[in-house]
Amino acid sequence: MLNLFGPGIRSGIDRREMIQIGGLAMSGLSLPALLSQSVSAAPAQKNAPPKTHGPGFGRANNCIILYLSGANPQHDMYDPKPDTPAEIRGEFGTIATSVPTIRFGEHCPGAAKLMDRTALVRSMYHDHNDHARGSFQMFTGTEFAGSVPDANNMSRQDMPHLGSCVAKLAPGNGPMFPFVIVPHRMDVAGGRRVGQFAGMLGGKYDPMLTAGNPNDDDFRLDHLPLRPLETPDAIRRRLSLVGQLNRQTEFLNESTLAQSISQAQSKAVDVISSQKVRDAVDLSSVDPVERERYGRNLFGQSVMLGRRLLEAGSRLVQCNWQRTQGKNGFAWDTHWNNFSALKEDLIPPQDRALYALVTDLEKTGQLDETLVVVAAEFGRSPKITLKNGGREHWPDVYTVSFLGAGIKGGQIYGASDKQGAYPADKPTTPADFVATIYHFLGIDPHQETHDQQNRPFTLSKGKPIPLEVS
Repeated sequence: MLNLFGPGIRSGIDRREMIQIGGLAMSGLSLPALLSQSVSAAPAQKNAPPKTHGPGFGRANNCIILYLSGANPQHDMYDPKPDTPAEIRGEFGTIATSVPTIRFGEHCPGAAKLMDRTALVRSMYHDHNDHARGSFQMFTGTEFAGSVPDANNMSRQDMPHLGSCVAKLAPGNGPMFPFVIVPHRMDVAGGRRVGQFAGMLGGKYDPMLTAGNPNDDDFRLDHLPLRPLETPDAIRRRLSLVGQLNRQTEFLNESTLAQSISQAQSKAVDVISSQKVRDAVDLSSVDPVERERYGRNLFGQSVMLGRRLLEAGSRLVQCNWQRTQGKNGFAWDTHWNNFSALKEDLIPPQDRALYALVTDLEKTGQLDETLVVVAAEFGRSPKITLKNGGREHWPDVYTVSFLGAGIKGGQIYGASDKQGAYPADKPTTPADFVATIYHFLGIDPHQETHDQQNRPFTLSKGKPIPLEVS
């Protein structure tokens, strides 16, 4: 067993410093994960050169996914059906968007203003009616072969989250970890839902979890010391980490492992000594006016933190809506009281955060190089359950949104039928959705890579959605 704190460690480094700099156990990112995150700073393999890639390939330097866990209702937001009977149409009216021919549900004013910068895909569908397996498809682009209970038990045999593949194949050169989930995974009742980590790629490509509550006034990542530090060179000289660790255990004499440890420690130093990273994750220093624009709630502040992590060098950040937010406590899973939950608890903070994110990216000129995605695991049923006033799980058709990265605004790809029950045009799968994100990030979705046991697999069997770009 590797002991980091035995008698061989000296040079004035205390246990706390060694944990922060050596292990950097960042809320789910342990030393083994850190080892490979550092290795991944130089891509493990080159992306396939552009051949017949369609428009938009490689237009995004990074991507942020706003994931509405529980599944938002298409009828009440981005695909209203005002001419249908009340039991389908629901209680909400519609409002005009910035594109005259397109209307949204009345409680989405921010998204309505952004429609001229948005591409809507209204024909998403798949076959899984439960949250865990539906999310697995949206994160990996593949169907989960196991049962519903199995889907709440993550395994190293699972397909990896697309963010983990990005971390392996195209991590970028910034000091921050390439794949981050803000603030937590979407685990329920003690289970660890599949699809939210690196699976068969191994722990080295697991996401960093920010953890905590970004809405706290003094939020910061406890894993990173935010006090002034010595220069990176000085830290490296103090630590002499490789030599110390080699003296600590015999098996580190193996050159490959010793090299990995060296790279890991170097990456850890890069992260905690980067002023850019330290500023990004210290929300206590953010102007209160800016924080208020995103909404002083868990999701709004998570989105703001997600944007700051992109600026610090992350390539893909996923901001999860948590069940702990709001009075109802069931995220977007509105089996009952759908309309009161939407207008009081759900749509306003989501809509506000989305609008703040996109307009901030526009102001700084980053929207053209950032892919913004709004998605969920499926949609909600066309017919309202009258007894409970809710909408049920509905994977048969739903809507996702894409903004930025040169995508032409005001476009709608695909369509649902008159009742918003099934695709009526251009049916689109989660495999296509995942392929689209890879495509805009400059990764060939059909390329082959290898898992930790060197077994080959293809990133996605879907086709990038042919969105128009400007």
